[in-house]
Amino acid sequence: MALDDLTATIEKLQDRIRTHRPYLSGNETATRQVLIDPLLLALGWDVSDPAQVALEYSAGGGRADYALMPNDQPVAVIEAKNLGTSLEEREIMQALTYAHSRVIEYMVVTNGDDWRMYDVFARQPIEERILMQFSITQTPAHESALQALRMWRPNVASSGNPMPARAPVLQSDEKEPPPADEQEGKTPPQPITESEWILLTKLSGLDKDSPRPKYIKFPDGHTEQFRASAVGVLRATAKWLVQIGKLTPQNARLKHPKYQNRYVLSSTEQDCEASEEICAGVYINKFFHAQEFIEGTIALLKHCGEDPSTIHVRLNR
Repeated sequence: MALDDLTATIEKLQDRIRTHRPYLSGNETATRQVLIDPLLLALGWDVSDPAQVALEYSAGGGRADYALMPNDQPVAVIEAKNLGTSLEEREIMQALTYAHSRVIEYMVVTNGDDWRMYDVFARQPIEERILMQFSITQTPAHESALQALRMWRPNVASSGNPMPARAPVLQSDEKEPPPADEQEGKTPPQPITESEWILLTKLSGLDKDSPRPKYIKFPDGHTEQFRASAVGVLRATAKWLVQIGKLTPQNARLKHPKYQNRYVLSSTEQDCEASEEICAGVYINKFFHAQEFIEGTIALLKHCGEDPSTIHVRLNR
């Protein structure tokens, strides 16, 4: 998919909203057909193919309007409203209920103009779980396109969910599209200096207001960038340990040092409240607080015979 093509689609949707707002307002079916379906199609989701998109997906005692199904398993539900509907708490909680009931990691709410994607199981207030947010009519088209890439089907399908292609998208797995200032020819961020790296073992006291790690550097020089999050540290570390042969399904069973009955990772999906398969037979648990992810990562490194004090991270600027 060319970014220019996606931007052009968004520009067409801008025109449709301006021209047909009275017709679309109050009409959910028309909003879906005229605004929502075309954007999903531009992102690689054929809404006419049940193998890609399940319509009226049964969940939580109701039906989500769409479920994105890249590998025959839902990775995100979409709750659609008509163009005249504000996306308030009731609409958000409705989508959250659907996602929770089926343990689906991501949810999207939209009225055809405003689009938001949430990390369903993040241990944060709902307003801090937003992964993607843009307005067709208010956000410049190229910026909307960059945000919308979090729903791009190949990005989602490569791992079975938006974060590792991963990261719908989301994916350093969570590598994000270039910032808008780089797209416009402005001065890009400067390279990371050595003074900006801190030892993983020195990262402490993370709370809901703390800056999140965005980069990690391993002793062999391998560096990963991901969407700023503490779970990104655990995910990147586990993948690196798999790559160097230190983590396999045979030794992928580790309880968190703070809890007797909660696993940092396991070879069994059912051991994790919110699991993510990082390779065949290895699942990490994505249901911890920020500092607990760091503690779990340190425990994992020790479990695999690696020195945590050789790992460096850098916080989001």
